[in-house]
Amino acid sequence: MHRALELLFNESVYFALRDGTHIEGGVFIGGTEFLPLEVLTDDIDAYQAEANAWLNEVWNPGQEEARSQILALHSNQNRYRELQEATKRQQVVPFVGSGMSVQSGLPVWSELLRKLRTNTMIEPTELEELLNRSEFEEAADLVVSGMNRNLFDEQLQYNLRIDSPENIAGAVRLIPAIFSGTIVTTNLDNILEIHHGVCACDFDYVLLTHDLRRYRPLKSTGSRFLLKLHGDYCRPETRVLLTAEYEVAYGTGSEVRAELSLLYRNNNLLFMGCSLGPDRTVRLIDEVAREDNSMPKHYAFLKSPDSDVARIEREGFLTSRRVYPIWYEGDHDTSIMALLSGLIDEQ
Repeated sequence: MHRALELLFNESVYFALRDGTHIEGGVFIGGTEFLPLEVLTDDIDAYQAEANAWLNEVWNPGQEEARSQILALHSNQNRYRELQEATKRQQVVPFVGSGMSVQSGLPVWSELLRKLRTNTMIEPTELEELLNRSEFEEAADLVVSGMNRNLFDEQLQYNLRIDSPENIAGAVRLIPAIFSGTIVTTNLDNILEIHHGVCACDFDYVLLTHDLRRYRPLKSTGSRFLLKLHGDYCRPETRVLLTAEYEVAYGTGSEVRAELSLLYRNNNLLFMGCSLGPDRTVRLIDEVAREDNSMPKHYAFLKSPDSDVARIEREGFLTSRRVYPIWYEGDHDTSIMALLSGLIDEQ
């Protein structure tokens, strides 16, 4: 069992009385408290037996039930089968967006900008107008214009910092159990680095913005890579947030543009926690799709719009760029957990 799944199992271990009553915390023998997991891990054979029973009798059936409801929607079944096959061939590169960090207590970009605005004299309506038009670069420019860069840097770090691995939650925790090569993210936080470390599968290389030029020369080593396209929250010189920074990062000849274009051309990307609106990454995939008729299919786990009209329009927008959505209708994190669990190969 992969360490990522063991961690989920560990959280499910509890004491129960003979009548089935659960006990919160540990039990005391004399003045000494014994926690359930400590008792179980003293016997490695018992631990493995209980972990396998939990996986096969509790966790897998629950995920399969949730997944079957999702796959019954629209064109999901066939697309998901293709995604499973590509994952087994190690052809899939996950593209992780800010929606995958929400369960860990971090805000999506629009919410972060709203929080940062409270440190300025900017009127809320001025920011909301930009956010409603999905003009996120311009919204960031506006917020930064209302405060000095030292304050902006400090507040960004406060809002994107994970203080403990125990705070990491949700479907993002399954990623190490599925993907062992390259992971791409536009997130500035360090959730992926921390959790991969906890799972004993640290990244060999974490490459930020301009360092992406090192990716291809190093890739032949078969190492684990994390490509942070927009930099890191605690390294201001690497961040891509403002319009001027986007122009440089996605301009002709830039490292971000070159490497992301090659990933689009040579892999099946799986977008998770991404809005896939009119942003730079979507504009670039549109350009690549127009230039390269043989670009492989890419996939996205996306919340289905409320109406069929909106869904059909959205699907047309995405598939014209060779991004094929796998729609879900329920809770974001529960649904993505169910979909990711079906990509785990325990053989």
